[in-house]
Amino acid sequence: MSRMDLPLNNFTSRAKKYLGFFKNFYVLIILLIIYIPLIVVLLLSFTGQTNRGNIVLNFNSLSFNNWKILFTNDAFLDSLLNSLIISAVVVPVSVFIGVITCFGIWNTTKKKELAVIGISKLSIAIPEPITAISLALLFSSTWVAMGLNFGLITICLSHISFCTPYAIVAIYPKMQKMNKNLVMASYDLGYSKVKTFLNIVIPYLLPAILSAAAITFAMSLDDFIITNLINGSTQTISTAIYTTRKGIKAWVVTFGGFLIIITAFITLIAALRKIRQNKTIKKLKTARHYENSSQ
Repeated sequence: MSRMDLPLNNFTSRAKKYLGFFKNFYVLIILLIIYIPLIVVLLLSFTGQTNRGNIVLNFNSLSFNNWKILFTNDAFLDSLLNSLIISAVVVPVSVFIGVITCFGIWNTTKKKELAVIGISKLSIAIPEPITAISLALLFSSTWVAMGLNFGLITICLSHISFCTPYAIVAIYPKMQKMNKNLVMASYDLGYSKVKTFLNIVIPYLLPAILSAAAITFAMSLDDFIITNLINGSTQTISTAIYTTRKGIKAWVVTFGGFLIIITAFITLIAALRKIRQNKTIKKLKTARHYENSSQ
């Protein structure tokens, strides 16, 4: 190596060092942008509330008053109960339709498969205000024409209509990976189509089904635009939050803090479970390695 190459190598090593530092700094900035607002919401849930029920933007005196009052707030409890009732209907129906649709197009021609998946993705891509207006017009010309009012039923039907495509898109990639020989072998062993579907297909799709259930639950709980047009006098968590006036209510921030804690706890449990699985897999690989080497 010549002397002229030494400064160039030093410059290259320094450049790589600084580049690595900036990469880590960039990731740190992104994480701060994501998590600082969540931390602020969590802290604000312990600051108390004004006489009007608004949140206090003062961190000097922290207390659990907001948490004590949260589950005695009638507006919060009523909207939460409505949201849970809607989700209890929407999630299983949407996931069931998604499962049978995916199983159906898995057994059909490629053109029909592409058509159904394309329609599902198109439904997801359509702006939510357009979907909301179309559903409001549909129910106005049918539901209201029969002398019925907007409420829980119209909300459930609307949520099923826009949550089902998410369930299909979430489940079908797993369905595509399934070996058709498993189904044929089940038929050869004397299982009926129903038993094959329940004992072979459903267990195989269970991880995707759980993911679809989580997605549809989040979509149903979070929706405001569609729900606000067809809810009538029924309030959900989303409509109660977005229609608050004269300041941010303390129960809204406290409920947000509650969701943050629950999400962090579930994420931690999932991470610990994943770490435990990786350790178990590593031990099995090590044991197999020693067993093969001893032979």
